[in-house]
Amino acid sequence: MKKFFGIIVLVLLSGMVAEARPLKVRVKKPGSLAALVGEKKKYTTREMVLEGALNGDDLRFLREMAGSDINQQSTPGQLRTIDLRKVTFAQGGGAYVDKEGLHRVTGGAHTLPQFLFRNCPVVHIDLPVRLDTIATGALEHTKLRRIVLPDSVFVMSYAFAGSTELEEVVFPQHVRGLSHEILERTAVRRVVLHDVDDIYSWVFAYMPALETVEVNGYVKEMSGGQTFVSCPRLKSVDFRGVVLQTGYRGGPRMLVDCPVLERVTFHDVVYQICVGEAEQCPAFRGFEMKGAVLNSVGSSSIRLLDATVGGRTNLAYRVALERILPVLRQQIHEEGLTFPFPYYESYGEACRQALEGHRERALEWLEVAATAGWYEYSDMRDNKDLEGLHGDARFQALLEQVRKNGDFRLILEKSAPYAANAQEWPAFTYQEPTDSNLVRVREYFNLDSIAGSGDDISRMKNIMYWLHDAIPHNGSSSWPDCDFNAIDLYELCRREGRGLNCRFLAMVLNELYLAAGIPSRFLACMPKNHRVDTECHVINMAWSRSLNKWVWMDPSFAAFVSDENGLLLHPGEVRERLRRNLPLVLNENANWNHETKQTVDYYVKEYMAKNLYWFQAHLRSEYQSEGKRGANSRMIKLLPKGMEWGDGTTSDDAYFWQAPL
Repeated sequence: MKKFFGIIVLVLLSGMVAEARPLKVRVKKPGSLAALVGEKKKYTTREMVLEGALNGDDLRFLREMAGSDINQQSTPGQLRTIDLRKVTFAQGGGAYVDKEGLHRVTGGAHTLPQFLFRNCPVVHIDLPVRLDTIATGALEHTKLRRIVLPDSVFVMSYAFAGSTELEEVVFPQHVRGLSHEILERTAVRRVVLHDVDDIYSWVFAYMPALETVEVNGYVKEMSGGQTFVSCPRLKSVDFRGVVLQTGYRGGPRMLVDCPVLERVTFHDVVYQICVGEAEQCPAFRGFEMKGAVLNSVGSSSIRLLDATVGGRTNLAYRVALERILPVLRQQIHEEGLTFPFPYYESYGEACRQALEGHRERALEWLEVAATAGWYEYSDMRDNKDLEGLHGDARFQALLEQVRKNGDFRLILEKSAPYAANAQEWPAFTYQEPTDSNLVRVREYFNLDSIAGSGDDISRMKNIMYWLHDAIPHNGSSSWPDCDFNAIDLYELCRREGRGLNCRFLAMVLNELYLAAGIPSRFLACMPKNHRVDTECHVINMAWSRSLNKWVWMDPSFAAFVSDENGLLLHPGEVRERLRRNLPLVLNENANWNHETKQTVDYYVKEYMAKNLYWFQAHLRSEYQSEGKRGANSRMIKLLPKGMEWGDGTTSDDAYFWQAPL
């Protein structure tokens, strides 16, 4: 009897052990999961180990096993523990979940698909080891209590949102990015990160239990504003590693509605900070900067480390630059520079390192400079500080890289030709000097006296010289707080003792020419690499009736350009002569604010050669052509054939340089 009873117990125990073992399924062909599991085990399996590539049909079946169907309605499924470590995701199959009326399908092979386990009461998941992305809402509204993330993962919006029992997220050594509200309404009290490439806006938002955030490695970018929002228990935030920049794309405000937050501490070097004022954070005592801060945007209360002391480079500043160099170079090698980094600063440090005999460091900083957009090829080629690097193949490779952006005559030579455009654009127009506003300009400035009684060329030069003397050129000046017309701009400069940048000087000269009866356009002269190199130059071209052609007039430098026979040229002609390496002559008295003489080698063949790749002008040249909200008429761009840059573009140079009607 005892023996029989023992047999029964053993049978029962063996059944229980068998029932407790996870179901192991290897999917050799995407779409076959349902057949491999079968209907009998579909709703009774509690643990499963999966292997293979899963498509949409497999995921729909998996969701049903885990308690939620395609419409996010409950099923009898009992699956609560899932091992996906050897899983990838395949295209094809049907939709697996409906979210907001949209049927979701699989994405990349190593992306945990959108809303995959949304509303599934799973309690444990081992994520794929090769996972690179957790897509939007993939683990939203689950019963997870703890999750371990794989290395170099990117976590997209709402990834764990609404998983109210989730208490711990184990972040890996490296996270590529964290997006919006990933832990919204979870029970996570402490977040510990290491190296992070990008922290978006609203990452730590609506987290009722969050108390501390620690980042123990570097942060390359905090590209959004409002990083910490509505965290009622958050007390402290610590960034213990190098931070390259904060708040670049998302605005300055980092903290909103964190009522007990006391401090945010940056323990290491911060290259550029943009944090703004804390909003609805009554306990906040301020940002504590234990490391050096090199640049600030809109954060005047934060003390910056001076780049120079007594006219010399600050050694502490250079030490701080050295701290950020490894992170900066890693960013360059992996993604390129995704935020502006000053190439002049990198280039200057490269020169200093080379002069001190630090070859490796010099080359590393040159690489940063070249990637950031350093374009002064001739300076790099001829700079005596860099002579010790000339025999190094890496230097030659970097020099060639810079040459592509900085040998401006070569860039023009290799630019695509212009071509007639089948699209018919309206003609450029020029306001008549009888317009009441232009009459007022003429009388206000006593233009007839300024212009003189000579031919049209002498009148153009006289007006330009007068303006060059009356308002200094200041390329870094703030935008004027007045209407953008000649009289208001002139009066503001006289009242405030200030100068204007090239665009506003050209606006003034344009109205002076129009008021004097000289057809004129102010012309934005643009570099090829304009997305990186944001420095352009704006000049005027005026129509000479005596020469029956346009001529170049630049009030910023009192400059005009001619050929070897003295014939005045317009910007398009100068560009073409640069392309063909033909002679160009700059007027002898060209200068910057009567302080620096301009030469043809620098002003024409370097500075303007860079800025003659493409052009932009108003379709209507008139009084107050621009307002504070932008252009009042359509802008037309002349681009080499095949180049794209928004609307209003043409590659028809004959149309762009057409004579006034």
